[in-house]
Amino acid sequence: MPLARAVQTYLQQAMNLHQAGDIDRAMQMYRDVLAQDPKQADALHLLGVAEWQKHNLDEAEKLIRRAISIWDEDAGYFSDLGHVLVSKGTLAEAIEVYKAALAIDPAQPHAENGLADTYARYAFELAKERRWEEAEGAYQQRIAMRPDDAVSLNNLAELYQHSGEREKACALYDEALKKWPDFHTLRANRAICALGLNKLEEGWGGLAASVPGWLSRMDNRKALPWLGLPLWDGSDPRGKKILIWGDQGIGDEILFTSMVPDLIEQGALVTVECMDRLAPIFRRSFPEAATVVRTDPPAIGTDFDFQAPELWLGRWLRPDFASFPARRSYLKADPDKTATLRARYQAFGKSKIVGIAWHSKSMGRAEHRRVALHELASALPQADTLYIDLQYGDHQAERDEVGRALPGFMLFHDPEVDQLKDMDIFAAQLAACDHIVTIGNTAAHMAGALGVSAHVLLPRAGLTWYWFEDRGESPWYPSLKLLRKQQEGDWSTALAHVSSPLEGEDRKS
Repeated sequence: MPLARAVQTYLQQAMNLHQAGDIDRAMQMYRDVLAQDPKQADALHLLGVAEWQKHNLDEAEKLIRRAISIWDEDAGYFSDLGHVLVSKGTLAEAIEVYKAALAIDPAQPHAENGLADTYARYAFELAKERRWEEAEGAYQQRIAMRPDDAVSLNNLAELYQHSGEREKACALYDEALKKWPDFHTLRANRAICALGLNKLEEGWGGLAASVPGWLSRMDNRKALPWLGLPLWDGSDPRGKKILIWGDQGIGDEILFTSMVPDLIEQGALVTVECMDRLAPIFRRSFPEAATVVRTDPPAIGTDFDFQAPELWLGRWLRPDFASFPARRSYLKADPDKTATLRARYQAFGKSKIVGIAWHSKSMGRAEHRRVALHELASALPQADTLYIDLQYGDHQAERDEVGRALPGFMLFHDPEVDQLKDMDIFAAQLAACDHIVTIGNTAAHMAGALGVSAHVLLPRAGLTWYWFEDRGESPWYPSLKLLRKQQEGDWSTALAHVSSPLEGEDRKS
C-alpha cells in the first residue's frame, strides 16, 4: 500500500529496530503510526508480526487480519498470517492462507516454504486422528512440492501401513529406498511391514540391514553401556553370556521372552533385563536365567559375550513359521495366588469363569483396538458365567452402564488385583479363569504366555506386526484364537465368533 514519505521513513526506522531485536521499541513506533492512522495497513501487519514473536497469537491474528481487510494485495501479509495460524495449530486454515499468498505472488518464498511444511504437519495430525484419506492427500501435496523429502515419503508409507494397506506401504518403501538406500529408518519400517505380511525372511533381513537406524533408539535411556557389545549373531550360544533387554512395551516384553527358553535349552548363560512388574514372573519361569530389573541408569555392565534387544532374537530363533515351537506356555503364574483367586471366583456359583478386557491406552493405536464394554458384553453368553474385569484403569461408569442394560451379565471387578502395580497377581487372575476374551493388549499377551485359552479381538488398521495378517491363530501363543475386525469401526464380524465357541470352551491350564 503506498505510504506517505514521512510515515514510510518512520516505519523503516521501526523495522530496523525490529530486525535488530528491539521489538518493544519497534512495537511502540508501530502504535504511534496507528494512533495517527488506525487503518495504516503496514503498521498493523508489522505490529501483528511482533505480537506473534511475543507469542500473543490471538492479538497477532487480529492485527494481521485487519491489515488484510485494508490491503489484500500483499502476499507477505497472507504469508505471515499463515505463520500465526500454524503457531495456533489451525493448520487447515493456514494452508488456505498460504495458498492465497501464492495466488498473489507465486514466488513468495515464506509462503511456499510455509505451505510445504504445513502440509507435512497437517498430514501427521490427520493420521493420528485416523483420517486416512485426508492425511494421504496432505502428504501427497507435500511430496509434490518436495519430491526429495524422504521423511514425508516414509511417513506416507507408514500411514498406509497403519491404515491396513500394508502391500501398498511396502511398495512405497521400496520406491523410496531406491532413492535413499542408506535411510535406515525407511528400511526398518519396511522390514516391520514385511513381518506383518507374514514375510519373515524378508522382514528379519530388513531389520538386519537397518541396525544403525534402530538399535540405539530401542531404549529411551541414555548411554546403555552394552550397546558397544556385539549383537548375538545366531552362532552357537552354548556357554556364552548373553544379555537380553526389553525394547518396547510390557506386552512386547512378555511376547519376545517366549524365545528365552530356546537360548536356555541351547546352553546359553542368559541375563534378562525387564520391567520391575515382570521380574517375579520371569524369575519363577526362567530359573536358569538371571533376571535383573530395569533401572535408569542401567545397573548392568558389559560382562557379556553378546547382547540383543528381545526383538532381535526373532532374526535367529524364528526365521520362518516352522521354527515356532509348539509349547503351549512359557510363563508360570504363582500357584497359591491362582488357587486363592480361583476359589474366590468359584464362590459366585457359576460354572464358567471368563476374564474380559476391552480398553487400551497404548500410544498411537489404542483407538483401533478398543471395543465398547456394552458391545462386547452384548455378544457374550450370560447364562451360568461369571465375567472377571481384567481392565486396568477406572471403568466403573462403563460397568454400571452394562449392569443397568444387561442385568443378567455378571461382571466382577476384583479390587485386590491391579496389574499396573502387581503383574504377578494379574497373571494369577488370568490363570484362575477358564477363558479370556480380550483386545490385543497385555491381557492377551499374558494369557498366551500362560497357556490360558483366549479369543483376541484384533483391528485391521493399527495392527501390531506380531499378530500378523490374516491368521486365525498366533504362532507365538498356541492357546489364542484371533478374531479380526473386517472394517474400521465395526467389530460385529469378530464378535459373532466369540459366543458359540465360548459355550463349549473347556478349561485349559
